[in-house]
This record gives sequence, C-alpha cells and structure tokens, in this order.
Amino acid sequence: MTGAYGPTSGTVERESRRLMEPLMSFVLSDELQRLRAEDHWQNGDRNSRTLAKAIDFRVLLSVLRDGAVLQEGDGDARVSIQLLDGRAVVELDHAETQLGAGEMAVVDAGQPWTLRALADCAVLLTLAWPREKARV
Repeated sequence: MTGAYGPTSGTVERESRRLMEPLMSFVLSDELQRLRAEDHWQNGDRNSRTLAKAIDFRVLLSVLRDGAVLQEGDGDARVSIQLLDGRAVVELDHAETQLGAGEMAVVDAGQPWTLRALADCAVLLTLAWPREKARV
C-alpha cells in the first residue's frame, strides 16, 4: 500500500520518491546535510522536505535561519515540534515556549501556532489531522 499522494515529482536537486510506504526510515543527519547543501537554503532563510505524507498525517523536516518563521494559521492538525539543533520559540495566541536542541513541544488541534527561529535551527514537525478534517 502506498499513500494517496503517490510519488514526488523530483527536481534537479532531489530524486523522485514515494511519500508513504508500509515502512519508511530516514537518517535525519543525512537529510539535514542534504537540505543545507541545496540552493534554497544557501540563498534563502529556510528549506524543507516532506519525509512522509498521507491524507491525515505529515512529517516535515525543516532548517531555518535565525529569524525565519513557520506558521500554521488554521491549527487544524495536532503537531509535535522537535528541535534537532539550534533554538526556537513556539507561539500561540495565549502562550509560548522556547525550545533548544533535543526539546519538543506538542500543540493540540484547534490552536494556530508560529515557530520562530532564535538561531539557525533544524526542526522535525509531525502533523496529524482528525480524519474528519483531513485535506485531500
């Protein structure tokens, strides 16, 4: 069984690959090294790669430069935000928490959130939507 999204289209810098398989594994240090070698990171403030994707689930690996922001405006998904290196702050309308390397925050569904890098950082986001809110 494969995911509903099928394979990625691939680019000059990235190979085409399936977004969901019965079993997937990743060496995060290798994935981060590839992200940081790409032009998008070299010439910008962030770079990301979707590691796994299904209708109700997504795993995203991102590198952010100091001051860069990731925002989830509708907050429909529950999310875990694992900081692999660097420093960042997770902000909700009514709360915030700072994260350092090796720390994680969990934001419940229904909470729009912002992740702001306080230094160059790497983050692993895992998003899970309730089936009734899953986007196709």
